[in-house]
Amino acid sequence: MRRTVFLLDLDGTLVDSVYQHVLAWQEALDDCGIDLSVWRIHRRMGMSGGLFLGALLRETGKPVETRDQVAHAKPDPDLFLAAAERLDADVADAVVVGDSVWDLLAARRARALGIGLLSGGYGREELERAGAYRVYEDPADLLLHLDEVGVRDPEDA
Repeated sequence: MRRTVFLLDLDGTLVDSVYQHVLAWQEALDDCGIDLSVWRIHRRMGMSGGLFLGALLRETGKPVETRDQVAHAKPDPDLFLAAAERLDADVADAVVVGDSVWDLLAARRARALGIGLLSGGYGREELERAGAYRVYEDPADLLLHLDEVGVRDPEDA
């Protein structure tokens, strides 16, 4: 019997921590003498650290040094593929819930159904363009609309 599994991005999706991350990055960059506006940092939240630093380098023209990065983080699908495998589920039966375009790009590349949440600061249209099948305000709003993503109560199956 096929079953639907939910793979949820944690930071910003289940825990509203996006702005704490933005401010922490801005403080760290300020300490390094790199002046970058909050909105520019915010638009990169949800990227892997390696992609974030690459984008930062392009914008500022200044080198930043970091430890070795995970080879394939979001927007590559590796994290979601591994999570589905660990749950012994087919990723094509998974619903990926995320709050950034990077989560949804990774979901699309994994062949999973992507659901966007507005809690990460991205707009509905941005999330839909990145691959969101549906977009909800937050996890509670998604829970109220599970029928819209084709999830049945196991007792009704």
